[in-house]
Amino acid sequence: MPMETYRLEVRETETAEGIDVDLYGEDDLVEASTRVAYEEFGLEPADDRETPTAEVREFRADAMRTDVQFARDPAGFDFRVVGDGDDIETVRIEDEAWDLDDS
Repeated sequence: MPMETYRLEVRETETAEGIDVDLYGEDDLVEASTRVAYEEFGLEPADDRETPTAEVREFRADAMRTDVQFARDPAGFDFRVVGDGDDIETVRIEDEAWDLDDS
């Protein structure tokens, strides 16, 4: 399979209740996505914060199957693009950078 260009977008939901993650292929169609609800992790946006800018990564990969997965640690989230079982790209979102507070 030839190398393809992908775009990973990590952004806060419109209602500021969580994070949406979408992986777009070369045809600009969503190939994989996931959503994280802040409530599930005891988080909420700080009262006085500005809405964070979305993180966008563009990269090339040779993969038949792609997926978006995430992991949480005490300081933030790691969003990974997995292609054919291997990690291809990772975006790290720190709670501090996005002004998220423990509720």
